[in-house]
Amino acid sequence: MRHAHTSRTPSKTSLLRPPEHLLARLSRYWRDGGPWGWLNAMAVSVSLLLMMGLISLLLVGSLGHFWPSRLVEIALLEPMTQTSETSDADSAAIGNGQHLLGELMREEVRHVQTASGTSRPRQWWLLQTSSEQSAAASWRWLPKDMLNALTFPEQALALELRDGRVLYGMAQALSDPTTGELVTTDVSGSGKPLAEDATPLFVRLDDIESQRRNLAALRSHGEQLSKQLTALTQQYAARHDSGTVTAEFEEEINAARQALITREQQLMSLRDALTAGQLQLAGRGGHDGQIALEEIKRAWQPNALGFGGRLSLTLNRFADFISDTPNDGGEGAWPAIFGTVLMVVLMSVIVMPFGVMAALYLHEVAHQGRLTQLTRIALRNLAGVPSIVYGVFGLGFFVYGVGAGIDRLFYADQLPTPTFGTGGILWASLTLSLLTLPVVIVATEEGLARVPRRLREGALALGATRFETLWRVVLPAASPALMTGLILAVARAAGEVAPLMLVGVVKLAPELPVDDSFPWLHLDRKFMHLGHQVYDLAFQSSDAFSNRPLVYATALVLVVVILCLNLSAIRLRHLLAQRYKGATE
Repeated sequence: MRHAHTSRTPSKTSLLRPPEHLLARLSRYWRDGGPWGWLNAMAVSVSLLLMMGLISLLLVGSLGHFWPSRLVEIALLEPMTQTSETSDADSAAIGNGQHLLGELMREEVRHVQTASGTSRPRQWWLLQTSSEQSAAASWRWLPKDMLNALTFPEQALALELRDGRVLYGMAQALSDPTTGELVTTDVSGSGKPLAEDATPLFVRLDDIESQRRNLAALRSHGEQLSKQLTALTQQYAARHDSGTVTAEFEEEINAARQALITREQQLMSLRDALTAGQLQLAGRGGHDGQIALEEIKRAWQPNALGFGGRLSLTLNRFADFISDTPNDGGEGAWPAIFGTVLMVVLMSVIVMPFGVMAALYLHEVAHQGRLTQLTRIALRNLAGVPSIVYGVFGLGFFVYGVGAGIDRLFYADQLPTPTFGTGGILWASLTLSLLTLPVVIVATEEGLARVPRRLREGALALGATRFETLWRVVLPAASPALMTGLILAVARAAGEVAPLMLVGVVKLAPELPVDDSFPWLHLDRKFMHLGHQVYDLAFQSSDAFSNRPLVYATALVLVVVILCLNLSAIRLRHLLAQRYKGATE
């Protein structure tokens, strides 16, 4: 019985799949989509690596400007004169000084012609020295064989002025706070020469910074007192005409006037204290002359700083770059950051309602015929139109058309000076809304197509109207797709520069579009943009080489701003997808 039972059991080898040939296995692997999965994973990995490489490049390039480099004092052998191996430009770059103080930037090998007609390599060093005349950096090319000695003095100072200039030198004398005379030693008690210990200078600069903050607070308080006195004066004139002036009201006006006078006296004394301080710089190869302490924005001794001090100084300088307004040196990105974010927000507020309504009409209301299909084809083609075409349209239609019409109707007394008939943040936002409208419509319509028909039929069966079905059922279920369209719109609009140059963006905007005066949001004002600032620093500057780190820094800020805007929209899309999970399944 055991033998018969065993004979009826099928053999183990009969259950195995017969062996396949190599070509058959490869064909089945290709049909199952195996290679495409690996190719997609590789493409995602390459994209992430490229993005990380871009951010790393921008970060390293921008830190070259904010990181405090060591100051080197170079002694030359002899004053350079023109020879057969140097040109007039080289001789002028070196000058007649025996010593130079600055930052050593990079080395370069040049081939020069000798007297015999042959060429030989010659090594040159690029030295950044003090910016004496303007905010543009001063560069000196030095041949290595003409350098006698290189030293790194710890007492060397680097001064960043408020007009964008950077000066290098040795502190020699500092004005006494009481007498105003220049003294070479610390009057506070240490008795050390200022050239050996610059601590009194740093203390005075900290005091001046606190005084500047007090001055700003007093100026703001003075403006409030002035507005209060103006309002009381107007009330006094009205009461005087009606004969209802009381003694208490006169005392209130006199108290407000006296408070304003006291505040003005405090402002004058603070301004006098700020302008009294002087610093004498000298030293071999550095800046030689007096500098008002009020003009110094920051001072440091690069050769005496450790890694922690350098990192702290770098972060402080980068924070000032983000929070300051541009000066003659081109630094300061806060107005551009504010203008970029505000423009994107206005564009989103404008484009989303129109894009959603257009998508609802095309997918839910319009007859699905030939005209609707042609409209969809036209929308997809509009998404590929160059952005400069939208800029020209915005300039002609919004600025010269709608804006000029608004001026004729409501601002005729200010003509020929235009109010809305010139570029502004409103026209820039409307132009970018037209630019991104096809993207929003296509993404929203695709999301509406993924909403199951059973949700619409169920809502209608329960007695909901067509509008209630669209508003309370269909749109919430398709809200993640709406946010996808917003993300795509923000990603394209935030980095556009060409159309903005025609409809409102400028190099320097004296006022922000938002302030504390009514109506608070001024849509007619011009604005600054991070993308345009990158373009201006890179291609419109007279000193593009020295502005290269600022280009990297501004581009880094632009990338971070776009990432933050996109991450905010992605986070909102994730929350909506979790809330309406299962509605489109």
